[in-house]
Amino acid sequence: MRAKGDVYKALDEAFRGAWFLTGSSEAAEYAVLDGIAALDFGRIPADVLLIETVKSAMRRRADLASQSEQASPHLPLELQRLFPLTPISRDCFVFRVLLGMTVGNCSRILRLGIEEFEQMLWAALQELPSLKARSTRRECAPTRGSFATGTTTAEKPTDTKGD
Repeated sequence: MRAKGDVYKALDEAFRGAWFLTGSSEAAEYAVLDGIAALDFGRIPADVLLIETVKSAMRRRADLASQSEQASPHLPLELQRLFPLTPISRDCFVFRVLLGMTVGNCSRILRLGIEEFEQMLWAALQELPSLKARSTRRECAPTRGSFATGTTTAEKPTDTKGD
């Protein structure tokens, strides 16, 4: 049996994966419940919850086609860029990069050959930087002292002539 912390971590990971696949908290919750229902409580292999949850999320996504393309405005812009990707490209990226699933598991779930999966993932990685996030959130220009500029007010040069 897994430790309590491991169970919480597995549930959190399963929910996040389902949410990125569906774009809906409600659909992600139901997908996690489906994943839990698929578990054999006598023995719980490490990836079963995650795999069964993402399978359910993919099935549920068909009913949420319009919602899955809408990114939450609360997400960082980099993650909002996932939502304009085609579903298969998003699946490849979410499974391999965000969830760290093995290539074998990814290709089995998506019913792709390993080489085909790797090509789809590569295409998604190439496409992501050029996509604009679909959001109503305003983009802010970096300001002095922000992480983006690399300087802080503490690094501001001081005038030493008067000393």
